[in-house]
Amino acid sequence: MNTKLIWVSIGILALLGVICAAGIPLLLGDGRTPADPLPGNHSDLPGGMKSAGAANLTCTVSVAFPSTPEAVVLYRVVKPEVTTELVSSMAEKMGLEGTVRESQDQLVLSDDPYSLEVHLKSGRVVLIDIPRWMNPNDKDLPETLPSDDEAVRLATEYLEKTGLLPPDATPSGVDHQEIARYNEKGERIGTAYEEISVSYSRTIDGRPVVGSKLTVEIGGGGDILNVYRLWRDYAPEKEVAIVTPEEALEELKAAGVAEGRSADIAGIELGYYEATATREPSHLVPVYIFTGKVQDETGEETTFVRYVPASPEFREEIPAVK
Repeated sequence: MNTKLIWVSIGILALLGVICAAGIPLLLGDGRTPADPLPGNHSDLPGGMKSAGAANLTCTVSVAFPSTPEAVVLYRVVKPEVTTELVSSMAEKMGLEGTVRESQDQLVLSDDPYSLEVHLKSGRVVLIDIPRWMNPNDKDLPETLPSDDEAVRLATEYLEKTGLLPPDATPSGVDHQEIARYNEKGERIGTAYEEISVSYSRTIDGRPVVGSKLTVEIGGGGDILNVYRLWRDYAPEKEVAIVTPEEALEELKAAGVAEGRSADIAGIELGYYEATATREPSHLVPVYIFTGKVQDETGEETTFVRYVPASPEFREEIPAVK
């Protein structure tokens, strides 16, 4: 069971932050070319190398390069049709009533204590119990939560009832997020809030889709506190040639693997990337997913995730972010 902590001072009961690991896409900027690929077949020869993007960073690869095809299917994104009628129907299935209004590229319906928001461009759905979600209260505490297995059952049943469960969604994780209570000496004296977050993932042609997100957050008594769904529909368009994982690694090295003293790449996988909710992508982009750990000058380790386009012609669809 993973637990994410938020610190709260007993004096002010102020929310200071949530520690979350997040994947950050990475792409070469315009006009930059990767170094020449490694000569020969190095799929079973992990080794050390210097990152061209961070001269002082030593990068090692502790995993074999995966076997990949020369081409994959490119899928175009199907633009969602978000209407007032759709949001009203969705709200009715959730037991909500109210008037749908447009606000900042979203259709919104409020029915105290809930707020339902559907993004017009991406179809992203957000449901929030405003007073309770991520707020210390006497209802959402460790002793009032269901078991993890029960939380998965409740989340799946809720998604099915409201029509929000995609046919290709698979439960993939259960996390506990909590707000810890501390005294003025910095000593933990209890828990001010805790919830269970059930997440789902999907694959296309057996390959993971990063960027797609479906989570249900459950509080005391099995109540639904938050639902987040970004899950665009897609359709096959054509096959596109892709680079090898070795070439993708060279591109990653040229851009800079990570900031720090040393990095170890422990995972390399071919998948697809779905853009964030506020963007209007044309496709689900084939990407190589690099995961690992980076160590800073103090010796502290953090995990990282980087995406490199497997088909260079779609570089512009992935933000150039380190």
